[in-house]
Amino acid sequence: MSELLKNGDVVRLNSGGPKMTIEYIGKFGMGSTHDQAKCVWFEGMKRMEAVYELHSLSKVSEVSEHVAPMMRG
Repeated sequence: MSELLKNGDVVRLNSGGPKMTIEYIGKFGMGSTHDQAKCVWFEGMKRMEAVYELHSLSKVSEVSEHVAPMMRG
């Protein structure tokens, strides 16, 4: 991973999906040996959360959010 992720970063799964905010990076589960990210997002008014491997996330940049719609034509 070329970019370091931190609490508060807005990310998206490499495979797509909603924009999420990293709430906490740490070791989850008993015996965990590596850091993961607890991410939160909203589906309507419902708060959702899940834990993801750091390598499965990419930081969402404002540039990519503004350029991508223009490139779709």
